[in-house]
Formats: sequence, structure tokens, C-alpha cells
Amino acid sequence: MEQFNSSRIEFPAESSPILTDASGQYPEPLNFLFNNVISWIPRGEPKLFSVACDPDIWGQRLKDPRLKNSSQLQGALLQKYFQECRTELETGDNGYFANMSMLTMKYDPFGHPFLRRVVINLPGNIKLKGLLGLKGDFKRRPMVIIRLGIFANSEDFKAERAWMMMLFEQSPFNVLLLENMSSGQFVTNNNQFSFGGYDEGIQNLLIAKLLNDNNEPLSQLVDSVHFFGISLGGHGILFASLLNKYNSSAARPLMQSFTAMCPVVDLNATMLSLTNSGVKSAFVDLWGRQRLSALEEKIPALVSYDSFSFLSTTITEVARTYKGGLSYISSIKLPPGMKDGPDFWELNNFWKFYKNIEQPVLIFATEQDPAVPFNINSQRLQNKDLKVDSKNIRVVDLPQGIHCSLPIAYDWGALTTLLQAQILSHSPGFKMTERSLAIDLADDEWKGFFDKGSSVKFTVNEPAKKSGFATVELELENAAGKEKTMNLSLPLSQFDFRFLNKELSESEQEMIVRWLNQNLHLSIETTQKTPVLKATWPVAL
Repeated sequence: MEQFNSSRIEFPAESSPILTDASGQYPEPLNFLFNNVISWIPRGEPKLFSVACDPDIWGQRLKDPRLKNSSQLQGALLQKYFQECRTELETGDNGYFANMSMLTMKYDPFGHPFLRRVVINLPGNIKLKGLLGLKGDFKRRPMVIIRLGIFANSEDFKAERAWMMMLFEQSPFNVLLLENMSSGQFVTNNNQFSFGGYDEGIQNLLIAKLLNDNNEPLSQLVDSVHFFGISLGGHGILFASLLNKYNSSAARPLMQSFTAMCPVVDLNATMLSLTNSGVKSAFVDLWGRQRLSALEEKIPALVSYDSFSFLSTTITEVARTYKGGLSYISSIKLPPGMKDGPDFWELNNFWKFYKNIEQPVLIFATEQDPAVPFNINSQRLQNKDLKVDSKNIRVVDLPQGIHCSLPIAYDWGALTTLLQAQILSHSPGFKMTERSLAIDLADDEWKGFFDKGSSVKFTVNEPAKKSGFATVELELENAAGKEKTMNLSLPLSQFDFRFLNKELSESEQEMIVRWLNQNLHLSIETTQKTPVLKATWPVAL
């Protein structure tokens, strides 16, 4: 990674991971949950869908040139898919406890050779920390920037792990994951503090400029720039989609697409909901106090405050003492009529300036959402209660899942396929090719087995640490119900990652299983009356 170092994008020396607060413990009342619940490893096993609900077919429809420039059309297609195929897509895990497993996935980003800590230096002496995931080659790929949710930082992002697995490990993208400004890590590393879409939107714009700057070494690996925001991190990508209109050149937009998962749309109303809702507010306040303990040294009003009012006092003081965008510089073009200044809430209520956005903005929202209530956020865009003069923004509302715990409530592989397709549809310069392996099944033991049709299923075995191959166990079944099994060895050197170490880490072993489950396709074809097992998988050109 050193070859990508610059004054604006740094790769610091490795250090011990920071946990969540100064004590090195998870904040109560989450302590019991995270220290006593056994973590689980998502594998993303493929599911057999009917032809009508095959996610690969629907993914191809998303990439149809007639749809790809319209969020309304793409969003309508996705809404139709989730409605018509809900019996096949929904897992049935829709209770609060089941969806909490979104927070207990096993994932070790710091034992992952393809991930590296990064620091982005922005105007106003702002340091933004993150993790950069690169595939290990020098191919130009779509770069997906993930903006984390409330209190989350690049050292601790439990609720967002699934998205990192889907978008980096199982997809052909490079990924830059960035902390939320409300994280304790951001507070510790910066003298100024703020939160919300106005400041994060400016950050997103500046980062997009860096990744499009030919003088920036990392830009040589960037084909296109896409933003993916979760919860409070979604507010900033919504504002960035507006800034994109006024700061891009006529030849090429700085950012090609925007995807928001259960985003904050109305910051003021959402903060009031978080701090004035009884037991929920007490829980969030305690959580916030643990995560943002360093603020007590930087905001005098936090020396003394009423019980369970830490977060509300913090929000009040940030708004009261706000002097303007932390990284705002005069070269940033704001929408006509909008000016940087001290009115925190007015700047974060940018919807009256939201007009005629060209690059697509797609919002996924769950109707069950105690953190970012649907009725005061995404639903206001959907039912036009919030007047927005732009047709290229669309809300896809989903009945399953709680605060966008979609990887638990819906089929993992189908969701990954749709997210991939949506981003790829806005990456016209990026091309992929198909690698394949064909095995002749002409031996006598297979004679007549495939005459009336057959199906094939597979299970991926975790590769050994020193192995250069991944073993896939196949189960073939013919029309008569007879079954046969066989093993297939696939070379890691032909996958979409460059494995450079002599031994695979545990993170790499788990990643290979997820990648194959998502990308390996098997079929039985007949060539000159001889059955052939064909294995295919996509890689970047």
C-alpha cells in the first residue's frame, strides 16, 4: 500500500485495534450481548430459486440500458422483485432477537491481508480514518465508499460488517470504509466536532475529488466512484448527491451512484426521536456517553448534565456553537441560495435545494425501524410529504428487517447480486470476463445419467492455509432422483483476488468460501453427445 501514500491519503503503521472506549470494554448495556453471544460466520450459501425469481435474471434487468439512468425505473423493478418473490426471498427471521445477529457476525478486518488502515487528511485539519480494501491487482475497478452509521468507526463497525463482505469480498469492487463523524475515534483525533449530512456530504465530495485526481496515486485504481451510506452515514451521501451536481465537470460526474440503507432524511426529527423516546432514549444516551466520552474534555457543557441527557446536551451544544462546515472551503460550490454559516439545523435541512439530480440515488428502507423511524424519514420522500424537485431519487420500502438488517431478513446471495448489479449498471467503463473449467463426463460411470436432465448443487470447503486450490463438493441429481457426488478443485490464482502470502489467513479462508458461494456457477452441458460439467466465475478485465 505504500506506493499509494500521499500527503492527503496516508497509510499509517499498523497498531493495535481500538475497541470502543477508553476502558477497552464494549459499552453497557451492549457488554453482555457482545461478550456472551457466540459469533457466527456468514457463508452466503447459494439458494435454488425458481426461474421467475432468479436473482441473476433480475440483476441483468437492472443493468438494462433503458433502466440504468433512472432511479425511478430501477427502484420500481426492485420493489416489484421484493413483492412478487417475497416467499422465496424472505428468510422468516424478522424478530428483534433474530435481527440482532446482524451485530454478531464473525469478521476480523485486522487479520485480513486485503484491508489496510487509511487516514484521509481534509481541509480544516480534519482527519478521517478508514479501511481500504483492494483486490491486490492494479486493475481499475469501481470504488465503493461505505459511510458508517451512528457512533461507528473503522476499528469497530459491527452493524456494517455484512455490507463489507458483500461489496468487497463477494463483488468485483474495491472499497473504502470510512468512520462516522459521531464516532469516538473521530472525536479523539480531531479538535473540532460535528455530525450530520452537511459536514459528511462535504467530506464525501472532497474524497471523490481525490479519487478522481490523476495526481493522487490511489486514483490509478479507480474506474468510478460510488457511495453507500448506512443510517446516519446515509444523510451525508444524500447531500453529496446534491453537491455532485454543482461540482462535477460537464464531461464526467465525480460520483456515479448513491445507495442509502435506512438513511436519516430529517436530521432534526430523528435526533428528537432518539433523545425523547423513553427507554429507547435512555439506552441510546448510555451508549452515546460511552462512545463519546472524549467529548467531555472538548464541550464545557458536558461537565455537568441531567441523568440520561448526555446525547441531547451534546446535540444542543454542537448546534449552538457551530461556526460552519468543518472542511468547507470556498472552492466547493453549494446550491444557489445556500451559504455556509453557523445555522447547523438549516444547513442539514438541504431538501429545499434538492433539484434535478442527474446521478441515481436509491434508498432502501425497512418499515420497522426504531433507530431511524421510517415515517419521519424515507417515507416522507416516498409519499411526497417532503417536496423534492428531482425524479432521480427512489425509495424501496421493505416489510422485513429492522433498521435495514436486510442480510438477515432476506436471502444473502440475492441481496448481494442486486447490489452488485445496481452499482455495475452505473460503471460503464468497467468490464468483466468469465473464466471457466470444463470436465468431460464420458466415463462409463456417467453413462445414461444425464439423458433426461439433471441438476447440480455444491458446497464450498474452506481451503487449507497452504493450499493453492479450493475444493468444491458437488451433488448431482438426475431426473430419476438418482444422486452422484464428486469433488472439484479450483485454482485460487484464477480468482478475482491476488493471493500473495505463502499461507492463507483465517479471514482469507472465510472470504474464499463467501466469494465462491456468490460467484461460482455450475452447469451440465452436452458437447457432441458427451456430457460436460462446466464451472464458470467472473473476474475483472
